[in-house]
Amino acid sequence: MVNDNRQKNLSASTHNRLHTLSVLSGKGGVGKSNIAAALAFALADFGKRTVLIDADLGMANLDILCGVDNARYNISHLIDGSRNLNEILVHFRTSQRATSQNGAVALLPGGVGLKNIADLDDNDMERLFEKLSALEAMSDYLIMDAGAGIHRGVLSFAYASEITILVTTPEPTSIRDAYGVIKSLGAAAWESIEGAATGLMLVVNMASSSREASEVAERIRLASMQFLGNAPVYLGYVLKDENIEQSVRARKIFYRTDPDSNASICIRNLAGELLRLCEGADIRHEAVHGNGPVRSFFSRLAKSLFTGKK
Repeated sequence: MVNDNRQKNLSASTHNRLHTLSVLSGKGGVGKSNIAAALAFALADFGKRTVLIDADLGMANLDILCGVDNARYNISHLIDGSRNLNEILVHFRTSQRATSQNGAVALLPGGVGLKNIADLDDNDMERLFEKLSALEAMSDYLIMDAGAGIHRGVLSFAYASEITILVTTPEPTSIRDAYGVIKSLGAAAWESIEGAATGLMLVVNMASSSREASEVAERIRLASMQFLGNAPVYLGYVLKDENIEQSVRARKIFYRTDPDSNASICIRNLAGELLRLCEGADIRHEAVHGNGPVRSFFSRLAKSLFTGKK
């Protein structure tokens, strides 16, 4: 009955399905979390409802970056049944730039609690999926702020997501590590999910100019094409901006503190391009048969997290 009801709801509005995105990097300190959070608020300005999940299994600190002081609960409390989804979600006020009253941003603290998903039995996992399925009615984009590096705990989110955004900077070590992530993903970087197109996208952060960003992206794409036979989509860049460091120290999202800064304009451009790719070209949608996108995502995550399955 639950599946039949979900099927009806999805079929009634096929143009408004949830998209799952993971933001990761090969090297730490490249501004991955800043981009994930800023992108969520930029999408809200376009009238989209976004939910941020802190998916860094090692050092979850997205709540601190967002200025949240009382994130007492995380997804582990949802798993053990001590809290419901509404008690865990942290809601933020959207800016006056929002083009629609429907624009919204919420944070789902996850962190190490996500590791517990891999240990659930079928019945407990089914109950968790039912709880998380409520996200489908309250959000358009689910954005996972994953960790850095190439270990299974990071790559699992790329395996499970419709779209993976790989963040790098012009630094040689960051470029090398970004290519390392692409190489480690292997064929999974280009495989479709339920018939959808590939979703590996590249963002160059802390660029001094659009030209420098394009050159960095082209180096990675050329190497990927030459040695791996395919290349990530270049989504765009974010310019180096002093406002970002100041906002981080103040525990605020730079996109909210100075929405007209160069970096914030770049974030809006990224959000607009992402919307064009996801909705204008209608790519990366979940097929409407059986399970909803949240269930599909967490099912894929549970299979790949620390198990080697995809």
